[in-house]
Amino acid sequence: MADAELRRLDELVAADLRLQRPLRIQHALHAFISANEDARNSPNFASQAADSIEGIVRLFGSPALAENDEMTVRVLKTLKILSRKFENRVRLGERIVPDLVRTLTRRAVPAVLGEAANVVLNICYERENVQRIIDGDGVPPLIALLSSQDSELQANAAGAIQSICFQPEGRSYVREMSAIPAVLPLLTSDSLKVQTRAVGAIHNISSEPDAIRVIRRLSGIPPLVALLRVPSPAVCGSAAGALQNLSRESVARQEIRSLGAVVPLSDLLFGDDVQSQVCAAGAILNVLGPELGPENESNSNRQAFKKLLSIAITIGMIHEPLRTERLSQLYQSTQAPLN
Repeated sequence: MADAELRRLDELVAADLRLQRPLRIQHALHAFISANEDARNSPNFASQAADSIEGIVRLFGSPALAENDEMTVRVLKTLKILSRKFENRVRLGERIVPDLVRTLTRRAVPAVLGEAANVVLNICYERENVQRIIDGDGVPPLIALLSSQDSELQANAAGAIQSICFQPEGRSYVREMSAIPAVLPLLTSDSLKVQTRAVGAIHNISSEPDAIRVIRRLSGIPPLVALLRVPSPAVCGSAAGALQNLSRESVARQEIRSLGAVVPLSDLLFGDDVQSQVCAAGAILNVLGPELGPENESNSNRQAFKKLLSIAITIGMIHEPLRTERLSQLYQSTQAPLN
């Protein structure tokens, strides 16, 4: 939304905060969303300039909004779009968290809850906002949404959890709130979006030492190994990253190896997705490394193995164009996506 349009929204809200004549506000929100919902083609996101947020913040806090689900969805979509920018995220986090948590707690419409989770995902790029969500009791309702029968809502909630868990305080709090048992079943979801967000959340959570035992004891390692073969760089990369983290524990390391994870991890070395390559190399080194002796420069076996991993990654980058075409043909022969 151009600055002039944002100012117009400010004027509309100031004149009609009780939403007695909501159509003009609805139209303004709809125009903004239509122009900017796709981040790749969003004029608002392209500018990176801070926006006027007074109107949308006041509108989000209006008691009248609780009676209008359609407008609530549009308000949340507008907040989601605005919160793509750093300056907006910082200012919005200071203003909207109580209303955001209230929405997650008291509303029941999936579209409303899903967009609220999307806003949490965006604003939690900033560490201060993660703490605000924690302090405002915003994590428990997100965990509850993971058990929804709506796959889109599951994905949005898992994405919010993933974003919160990027920060150390978020990871520890999410673990303490027993989120891991709620996230793990989503690794076997039929929805690729749900799988992507869930494995991303487990990747982040697993970087905390106390979470490793929980994931292992809840049988989280087998589905992570299975995800290494999913034809999605994002899923494979996060699964490899989670296994890299889990393989720091000796018991988990043995299970990872016994499940045959080294072969699909090795396959990832020959791709062109950097995250997948790096995480796969780290996981392989953790799983096989103890047999190579201590970590020091004088250990020729370990140094040679590291060099071999580096060569494999380089070869993968060189030959990826041909390999991608062949894999694409293979995957097209499997199950077609649902409409």
